[in-house]
Amino acid sequence: MRSTLTNLLKRRDLLAALVSAELRASSAGMRLGSLWWVLDPILMMLVYWLVLDVLLGRGREAYQPFPVFLLVGLVVFKHVASGIERSITVLRTKEALIKAAAFPTMVLPVAAVLTGLVHFLFGLVIVVVVSLFWRGEQHSGSYAALLQLVPLVAFQTMLVVGLAMAISAIGVVVQDLRAVTTHVMRVAFWLSPCLYGLDLVREVAEARLGDAAGPVLATYLALNPIAVLNTAYREAIFYGQGVPLWAWGTLAAQAGVCLLAGNAIYQHHDRRIIKFL
Repeated sequence: MRSTLTNLLKRRDLLAALVSAELRASSAGMRLGSLWWVLDPILMMLVYWLVLDVLLGRGREAYQPFPVFLLVGLVVFKHVASGIERSITVLRTKEALIKAAAFPTMVLPVAAVLTGLVHFLFGLVIVVVVSLFWRGEQHSGSYAALLQLVPLVAFQTMLVVGLAMAISAIGVVVQDLRAVTTHVMRVAFWLSPCLYGLDLVREVAEARLGDAAGPVLATYLALNPIAVLNTAYREAIFYGQGVPLWAWGTLAAQAGVCLLAGNAIYQHHDRRIIKFL
């Protein structure tokens, strides 16, 4: 069965079964189960908070309370990174299933992303609850801004699914993709405003490169999909404000392009996948 979005929707029963199985497997043998997905960014947040804010005093007034500011960025990045990293080897790990039955193999990377989405939503609830009880002076006091989380999650899912489809197909052909992607994601973490905001990017770029080249570099860095997501989530959760129109437009365009491109790349490699397994 060819891997198309139409066939994927027809086999949504298989998609649901795979997601359910992955969720059970991820928490099997662990006392805290899926709670570890939330504990991981919380522990990372504590480390970065102690180093950057407590020891180095780098937590800006606009980023206070700094632990909440960090937590938003870390939870968002973890979902994007885990979706990409899981998709690289998902087809090889399911080689026996692919060879045993005829089904749209595209369902496998999509299921991997949706499994991570369940964990992400659980973590997002924790972040929202913490932000409600621990608000900074920068928060506008509006809880209506949280309604923006629904379209944000939808765009984020489209973005990660598109990337996962492309990377999973290429990962079967290119054996070294996992090693390359690991380093790319490390760079992406530091270039994305997980530990800081876009305002700091602009200030540093202008100070180092001048008023002419600085804003140009800052603009390019701001177009990083993870940077757009972090900015949007922080506006909605941390600051309680409306997400800027430029962020909505950029995110919608990036999500649409990634989904269409990912689908095209996967279909291009679809018939070749079985030959490389």
